[in-house]
Amino acid sequence: MLGRLTGLVRLFAITTKPQVKLFTPGPLNTSKLVKDAMIYDFGSRDPDFGRIVEEIKLKLLKVAAVSEKDYATVIVQGNGTYAVEAALGTCFPRLSAEEKKTKKMLIVANGSYGERQVKICEVLDIPHAVLRYSDAETARAEDICRMLQEHPTISHVSIVHSETTTGLLNPVEEIGQAIHELSPRTIFIVDGMSSFGAVHLDMYRSYTHYLISSSNKMIQGVPGFAFVISKLSHLRQCKGNSRSLGLDLFDQYDYQLQNPGQFRFTPPTHVIAAFYQALLEHEQEGGVKARGERYRQNQKILSDEMTKMGFKLYIDPKDQGLIITTFLQPNHPRFNFKTLYDYLAERNIVIYPGKLSKAPSFRLGNIGELYAQDMHECIDKIKEAFGHMGIPLPLKD
Repeated sequence: MLGRLTGLVRLFAITTKPQVKLFTPGPLNTSKLVKDAMIYDFGSRDPDFGRIVEEIKLKLLKVAAVSEKDYATVIVQGNGTYAVEAALGTCFPRLSAEEKKTKKMLIVANGSYGERQVKICEVLDIPHAVLRYSDAETARAEDICRMLQEHPTISHVSIVHSETTTGLLNPVEEIGQAIHELSPRTIFIVDGMSSFGAVHLDMYRSYTHYLISSSNKMIQGVPGFAFVISKLSHLRQCKGNSRSLGLDLFDQYDYQLQNPGQFRFTPPTHVIAAFYQALLEHEQEGGVKARGERYRQNQKILSDEMTKMGFKLYIDPKDQGLIITTFLQPNHPRFNFKTLYDYLAERNIVIYPGKLSKAPSFRLGNIGELYAQDMHECIDKIKEAFGHMGIPLPLKD
C-alpha cells in the first residue's frame, strides 16, 4: 500500500510540475505534437513503423540537400556519441601492426567534443594524430593541409562543425574543399551534431563523406537515436571494418537494404515516431534556412542584451555559432553561479554551466521550441537574479 502511494505521489509530482524552458544545447524543449507522437505504441516490425523509418531516412537526405544515389542515412540507436563512434569505427579499416604505419586518422580538436573523438580513437585502437587549438579558436584550413603534408599517412580527417563547448563554428566547408584539393582520396568526417538542420553544409562542395547528428538537436526531436549521412561510394567499401557489433554502420545499412524499415536490434520506436513529427515541423517552419534564422535571432537577442548588462563574450562574434553562447562569470564578490542557477531554475529557466578550464563561465543555449519572447524572459529573470544577489547592473570592469 505504501509503495503504491509513493508511486502515485511521484506521478503527481511529474504530471503537475511546470515545464521548464531549457536554455541548453540539448536535450531541448519540444512541441506538444512531438510529445504526442510518442503516445502510440508501435511494434518494431509494424509495417507502418517501417514506412516511417524509411521516410525519415529520405527526409534527412533532403535536409542535407543530397541525392539518395550518392548518400544513405544510417540510423544508430543511442545518443550522438554512439553515432560518432560508429562512424569513426566503421569508416577506418582494421589494420595489422605493420599496416598501422600506412594509415592514420587526423582529429581536429578545439573543444570537448573533438577531444571525445580522440578518446574514441584510443579505445578503438585507431592510429591517429591530433591538431589542437584553444577552445576559443576556430580551425584553419592551412593548418590542416600542413598536417597532411607533414604526415602523408593521414587518410581520414574528422572535425566538429559546431563546438558546443564554447559555441564556436568551424569553417568546415572551406576546410573540406582545401583537403580535397590537396589530397582527393582523404576521407572527410564532420560531427554536425549541433549544426545539422539549422546551419547548411554543402556536402558536395565540402567533399564530406560522413555527416553525423542526432535526434534531439536542431530537428527538435527527443533523445534516443542518432544518424550518419554516409557517402555510398565509401560506405560500401567498409564491410568488416567495425570494431563493434552494435555500432557497425555498414551492417545496419546492408541489413536495411534487404529489410526496409527494420533494425538488427530493437529500435527506439517512440523516439523515432516523435522525430518524424519533428521533421514535419522542420519542413513547415521553412527548413534549414528558417530554423537557422530563428536560432540566429534568438542568439542575437541573448548576446546583445547580456553585453548591455556588462557580460563578456568568450568567443569572438565573427566565430560565434547560433546554438549556444559562452559568457564569462563576473568578477564580483557577491556573484555565485549556483545562486544564479537555482534562482533561475526555481522560475523554470534552466541554463548551462561553462566547460572552460581557464576561466569561470556559463552558457546560454537558444535552440529548441524557444522564440524571441522566451529570450527576453530569460534576460528579465537574469536581471532579477542579480538584483537578488545585490549586484548592480550593468557590471563594471
